[in-house]
Amino acid sequence: MAEPEAIIALDRIFKARSVAVVGASADPAKLGFMTLDSIVKGGFEGPVFPVNPKAREILGLKAYPSLKAIPKPVDLAVIIVPARFVPAVIREAGQAGIPGAVVLTAGFREAGRADLEDELAAAARTGRVRFVGPNVQGINYLPNKLCAMFFPVITARGPLTVITQSGSATAGLSEWAVREGLGVNAAVNLGNQADLTDSDYLDYFAADQTTGVIALYLEGVCQGRRFLKSALAAAAVKPVVVLKSGRSAAGRQAAASHTGALAGRHQVFAAACRQVGLEVAEDLTSLFDRAKGLAAIKPPKGNRLLSISTSGGMGGLAADEAEAEGLSLPPLPEEYRQSLKAESLSPLSNLSNPLDLGYVKVEAFGRAALLADRHEAADVILLNLGDPVPGAVEAALELGRSLKASLAVSYLGGGEEEERARFALNRAGLAAFPSPERALRGIGAAVRAADFKRRRGGERPALADWTPPTPGRGGSTRLLTEPEAAALIGDFGLGYPEHRLARTAGEAAAISAELGCPVVLKIVSPAAAHKTEIGGVMAGVATPEEARSGFETLTGRLRNHRPGAELAGVLVCRQAEEGLEVIVGGTLDPVFGPVVMFGLGGVQAEALADVAFRVAPLERTDAEEMIREIKGFPLLSGWRGRPPADLEALAGVVRAVSRLMTERDDILELDLNPVRVYAHGALPLDARIVTAGK
Repeated sequence: MAEPEAIIALDRIFKARSVAVVGASADPAKLGFMTLDSIVKGGFEGPVFPVNPKAREILGLKAYPSLKAIPKPVDLAVIIVPARFVPAVIREAGQAGIPGAVVLTAGFREAGRADLEDELAAAARTGRVRFVGPNVQGINYLPNKLCAMFFPVITARGPLTVITQSGSATAGLSEWAVREGLGVNAAVNLGNQADLTDSDYLDYFAADQTTGVIALYLEGVCQGRRFLKSALAAAAVKPVVVLKSGRSAAGRQAAASHTGALAGRHQVFAAACRQVGLEVAEDLTSLFDRAKGLAAIKPPKGNRLLSISTSGGMGGLAADEAEAEGLSLPPLPEEYRQSLKAESLSPLSNLSNPLDLGYVKVEAFGRAALLADRHEAADVILLNLGDPVPGAVEAALELGRSLKASLAVSYLGGGEEEERARFALNRAGLAAFPSPERALRGIGAAVRAADFKRRRGGERPALADWTPPTPGRGGSTRLLTEPEAAALIGDFGLGYPEHRLARTAGEAAAISAELGCPVVLKIVSPAAAHKTEIGGVMAGVATPEEARSGFETLTGRLRNHRPGAELAGVLVCRQAEEGLEVIVGGTLDPVFGPVVMFGLGGVQAEALADVAFRVAPLERTDAEEMIREIKGFPLLSGWRGRPPADLEALAGVVRAVSRLMTERDDILELDLNPVRVYAHGALPLDARIVTAGK
């Protein structure tokens, strides 16, 4: 959710009319020199004031001993002095009426000096100074020609706004954009975010008219729910691509549920970002390619791709990556094939998709693409150039103006001609990539963004506020007994097999007779979170006598596996009909709060790890998307003659878990595993719930 004060503060920083560099140096080896030099070389048109008590002039600019000594108003202080002096400089900035600062200096919280960072933040609040950093490479806002960073100096404008938590990533992405002809609108290094945060920058650049696409590299987020709300608002008006490091980090330890064990933080982060419309990248190259695709590819009307090439190899690579991106390469319509034959483009043509024209001149690419458009053969056309193609730039630009389908270019194997052509195409606003795989990542991003807007329409996720529990809430947890868990989910409209708790073998026999055999017997003990691990479940119990002996068997297994464990009894349940098994769960993520999981269920849930996550509360669309997202979805849609599962009932179970996780803030982990799904209806057969407190 946008904070007006932060947006106003950032506007003053990025559009500053005058800048002071505190710690400016005449020594080219020092960051104070490099930063001042960048501002000058970047072409900043306002007055620049070096501040250094030992210098009279730096880079031809009059130097001042302090901020207070500058005789004219200053909008922005760029600070690069030793960390211990920064709070005093911020206090002086406040006294001088300077509204904004960029603190390049490192040596704060990241170096173990949280106290110094707290002092800096307090000084800024007192002086009403909003600041970027500390511990940053700087900012570059090209509409104002303000390159307040020590490296690199980027002056080639374009649609890309880069926001990262890594100075190297900021520099690298910016330089790639310049080298490829895309250009940069802004580059921001987040640093420690002691004041202005990732959400503030998203809010600002969502409203920034010169930003075409936002590329984010994050190592974490400051406030999970606020970040998602800002991301949702930003993605509604312009594309956002995000890369987060930490994919290999282990998930939570000692989880009492499958959901807790499966909810690695990166999985949840990626799912939450997709839920609000962000494109998720796998690495820095992918981040750049996906951002380029979103900036320069016209929103596709669907996911049908046609690759047109003179190289079978390039076509094969495109086909492989298209499948990975969820794109379709449909067969060519017969009318289109006949039109191509009539053109006699080349005797070497292979009229399939990918379309291999053989060795032809650029005009043949144009005719093949225009014919495909006429016959509506594709939603996206890839000119997949695998050899030097004279005239490729002019032909591609003309196609970009003429085609109803979206267009992208891959150019590989053309040497200097290839590099020149790619630069010219990107500079002209037509997405061009150095390989088929990279082109397909850009296309995939554009297809998903367009599809998200079509499917969602005006619907926006209802992201409720969530505050992480205070540390004093304690680490004690309680595993509800299965009867307690069944009663709780019943309060939220979920069914459960009819059941009774038996405390003796005789009660087990009597209950089984009352319910009607066959029944299922399940051990009920806080020490048996996963009952199957100790053989704590017996299905197909056919008579009351079998129930009597089964009681003794199960309680004996508990004593053998968990000596001294507390025993509540044995749950006797009416046995449900056979059906496909899934898992629906919930967990409390430390960043985003309550999240919901869906996947294939049964005892193999953790081993299969075929799951989808969403942040609660869930809209109907979210639940439906989760179900279709897993690889095992074909099993639910009518596999090999089986009747399709009741997806509406299943979505109802998912949304009920979402409500439960949202309304009960004491629930830490929840598993409904398995949920048995039928042609009509869905029924949880086991419930495991972990709550905070005793």
